[in-house]
Amino acid sequence: MGCMDPAIEKTGGVAHKSDIYSFGVLLFEMLCGRKAFVQNDAKSFLAPLAKYRYENKTLQDIICPDLQRNLMSPQSLLKYSNIAYSCLNEDRADRPNMDYIVDELEKALKLQLRREHIK
Repeated sequence: MGCMDPAIEKTGGVAHKSDIYSFGVLLFEMLCGRKAFVQNDAKSFLAPLAKYRYENKTLQDIICPDLQRNLMSPQSLLKYSNIAYSCLNEDRADRPNMDYIVDELEKALKLQLRREHIK
């Protein structure tokens, strides 16, 4: 629950870009330190919450506090959240391909290692 591409319901089919959506949800799960779906009164889904927070520039309110304060460099955090958000595009055609995602995550890692002075 919570990782499925919403376009599947609209189109009735799965595409490789459906996996990109699911991967974006996984990236946000790691960033926020919570599951994609939390069973509560609101039946809270992470993907729409993360998209809303990203678009309203309040993503920092749901990011795992330790990552934000102590562990991730601001530049790496920005790069990581940008790529995670791009995976959640409603239109499959607007989602990045996996090669691009890997390149961007490698850039995020390099930014992080630079902060930690590791080469």
